[in-house]
Parts: sequence; structure tokens; C-alpha cells
Amino acid sequence: MKNNKFLYFALTLISLVITVYILKTLRAIFIPLTFAVFLQFIFAPISRFLERKRVPGFLNVLIIVILILIIFTGIGSVIYASSSSFVTEYPKYEAKIISYIESIVIKFEVPAEEVSLYLKNKVNWFEIADKLSLSNVVSGTMGNFINFIIKLLLTVAFLVFIMTDRNKIFDRIGKVISQEKATHSKDVMKNIETQVKRYLVNKTIISFVTGLFGMLFVYLFGIDFVVISGFLLFILNYIPSLGSIVASAFPVIICFVQYGLGWKLVGISIALGSLQTVMGNFVEPKLMGTELNLSPLIILISLIFWFWVWGPIGMLLAIPITSALALIIKEIDSLKLISAMISSK
Repeated sequence: MKNNKFLYFALTLISLVITVYILKTLRAIFIPLTFAVFLQFIFAPISRFLERKRVPGFLNVLIIVILILIIFTGIGSVIYASSSSFVTEYPKYEAKIISYIESIVIKFEVPAEEVSLYLKNKVNWFEIADKLSLSNVVSGTMGNFINFIIKLLLTVAFLVFIMTDRNKIFDRIGKVISQEKATHSKDVMKNIETQVKRYLVNKTIISFVTGLFGMLFVYLFGIDFVVISGFLLFILNYIPSLGSIVASAFPVIICFVQYGLGWKLVGISIALGSLQTVMGNFVEPKLMGTELNLSPLIILISLIFWFWVWGPIGMLLAIPITSALALIIKEIDSLKLISAMISSK
């Protein structure tokens, strides 16, 4: 009996390692597939509405695909315009940044005279700045536009197959298992769809409002890169805690470089900090409630794990994926202990 348990544990562990390796290696396929699944959850109400209106299946799928392409085209246009503006305007800030770094390093190094002489004569600040230049990074990102289009088309292709085959899956399951188990599986999928859909919709609303007010504050304080600041506040807000800090840091740094130490730097820091506090501690809990039912430790671990597997995209998808997995684990009797450990209740 003990040998069987050990064998079961060993096989489970090996299976998990192989699964993670496959997810990490084939990320170019699994990331679009995951996006397609979540998009199917989000657009499921529209699809059902069209079904009730007796819209033919192929036309139903076509309408959803067109809506998604319009949305992604709009988002892509905003990213491209923001990146172009950033690349165009950023070089004028590089001299200021180099000057700030040089003055700070020289000021705090000991002995000051020798270090200052070394820094001025031996360290090529412009070479270092060029290697770390944000404009170069953004330009490289823009160079992957074709790759973005390919992944978008792959996501749409997965979505079409998922939507076309969605209802047939449960019919096939019902033929090989009992009707009771098939109904139970369908209920579990509906719970996952409801929870993930509610999270994504509410999080999108919260992120949009955060980005909108953030843009307003950046504009009122006369800070450059209004649109890209708002976009960062919007998109990084999907990453719990850490994302909002990183997004708020961008306009604060730009304000510091643009105006130096002064009332504007203090003002934008307080404004963005207050915005994140209100949205994160009052609005979001009120709107989101306790639907996710995940412990803070599990959220942190999932962010780290999915970042390691899929990079920054993994952090955006971490919470919906973990939430869906938690619902599945909850329905498996042998995994009740794990379900209790990851739950916030």
C-alpha cells in the first residue's frame, strides 16, 4: 500500500514537471491558446445572446471574431502611437538622466576627488546609457509587430475552434460517462466561466478607471507621455500589488527628470498613490468581493511561477489561471486538502 502511494506521488510529481516543461517550451502556442479560452469566457454572453436570436453558428463566430479584431486593433494602435511618441521624445531626457546619475555617484563616492576623476575620465556614461536606453528597448519591441500579428491570428484561430466545438465537447463526454457526471462537469465549467468572466470584466473596469484618472493627473501636472502613462496604469493593474507600483513609478520618474525635485513631483506622487489606494483598498474589494477565494500567499506564488513560465504575460494571466485551477481542484475529492490550503476562507 505504501509502495503504491509512493509510486502515485512520484508519477504525479514527474507529470507536473513534464507539464511545466511543455508549457514553458511551447509558450508560443499555449499563451495564444490561453488567451483564446479567456476570450471565449468573456464573449460567451454575447454568443449566447446571438444564439437566442437564432443567428447561424458561423455568423455568430464571425461577429465575435470581428469584435475581437476591432478591440485588439484599437489596443495595438494605442500601443504603437504611445511607443512612437516615447521613442521620439525620450532622447532629450537621456542627457538629463546621465547628468543626474553622474552627479549622484560623484557626490556620494569616497574619496570624492579620486572617484570623481575616475568617473569623468574612465567611465563612458553615454555608452552605458545607450546600452540601457529605454528608447532602444521600445524600438526593439515595436520591431516585433509581425510576431504580435501572428500570435493574434493564432489566438483568433484557437478561439474559432473553441467556440465551434464548445457544445459538442459535453455531448461527446456524455457518451462515455454517466449523465450525472457529464452534468456535473458542465456545472464546473459554468462555474469557472462565471468566476473568470466576472474577474476579467470587473478588473478591466477598475483598470480602465485607474488609467483614465491617472492620465488626467499626469495631464494636469503637465507631465509628458500622458497616453503611455495611462496605458501602463491600465495594463499593469491586472498584476496585483506589484503592477500598480511599477505603473505609478513611470510618470513619477518622468516628472522628476522633467521638473526635478519640487511640488509637482510631490503632487503627482500623492495623487497617484491616493488613486491606487482608493481603487485597490475600497473600490476593488467592493466590486470584486470574495469571488476569487485565493489566499494572498497563493496569489504571490502564482505571480512568481507564471512569470517564470511565461514572462510578463504570465503575470497578467496568473490570477485567472490560478482561479480556474482552484475551482477544478475543489471538485476533486483526493485534492480537497490542496483546495483548503489555497483558499482564502
